[in-house]
Amino acid sequence: MEKTKSKEKKIHEYYDIKDGKISRKLRKCPRCGSFMASHQQQIARWSCGACSYTEYVTLEEAKK
Repeated sequence: MEKTKSKEKKIHEYYDIKDGKISRKLRKCPRCGSFMASHQQQIARWSCGACSYTEYVTLEEAKK
């Protein structure tokens, strides 16, 4: 059995810097406060890997 290498998390990809202010690119989980992942395949949704909280994307949000 071969082990697969996971991609290293690059913290600079999670934030934007505009006019000297830092903002998150990804949503914050309302339950535990960690970053949420955006899934577009099958069913569009935001999910938290730490606590398994999931928000499904509505048609209005998908159009934006």
